[in-house]
Amino acid sequence: MRIASQSPTELVVRDSSVWISVLCAGVALGLILFGIAKAQPNTFLGAALFLLFGIIGARNTTFTFDSVRRVVNWSGYKPFKRASGTIPFDDVSDIVVEATSGGSDATTYRLSLITSQGNVPMAYAYTSSKDGYAELRSQILGFIRPGLAGAPPDTGVNADGIPADLDSSIRSLLNQRRKIDAIELLRSRGRIGLTEAVKRIDAVDKNMKAGT
Repeated sequence: MRIASQSPTELVVRDSSVWISVLCAGVALGLILFGIAKAQPNTFLGAALFLLFGIIGARNTTFTFDSVRRVVNWSGYKPFKRASGTIPFDDVSDIVVEATSGGSDATTYRLSLITSQGNVPMAYAYTSSKDGYAELRSQILGFIRPGLAGAPPDTGVNADGIPADLDSSIRSLLNQRRKIDAIELLRSRGRIGLTEAVKRIDAVDKNMKAGT
C-alpha cells in the first residue's frame, strides 16, 4: 500500500498486485511463443498455469480522499468481485492497523478505516509486515482531519484484557465466527497461554452477544 499521488486537495492511496498479474502474463506469453517455435505443446500447460495464477492474484484497491468535497471515494476489485463506495470525512473516526493470524504464530496486517457503519479495509490482502503503516496512517489522518494526525493508536488494554489496537480485529474475527483465529491472534501478540487466551476471547464474545 502506498500514496499514489497527492495534491493540496486530493490524496490517492492504492494497494495493487496487478504487477504480479502482468509478470505472470509475460511469462505465459513467453512459454506460448517458445512452445510454438520449438513445437513443444507441453509448454502450453505451464503458460495456462501462469495465466491462472495471474488472474487469481489480481487485486487492487484505490482510496481517493477529496478535501474539497470532504469525502473519500473508494473502489476495489479482485477475482469475480468489484466494489466501490463513498464515505464522508466526518464518518471516519480513526484509521487502524488491522491484524490477523496467518498461522504458525505469524501475524499479518492491513489498514482499515473506522466509520460509523463499521470497518472499511483499505486492502483485500494482508501483508506480513506493518512497517510503514504508522506513517501512512498519520499522513492520511493529517489530510482528512489534522487534529487526529498526531494521535497514535491506543496501545493500552481494555477491560477484557485485549490490547486496544487488536480489539477491532478480534471483534471482526468473532463476527465471522473465526474464534480459533481470534485466539491465535491474541496469543501471537499477547504472548499468553492458551487457557488465558480462550478465557479473554470468550469474554469478548459474550459481551458482543450482549451488545456491549
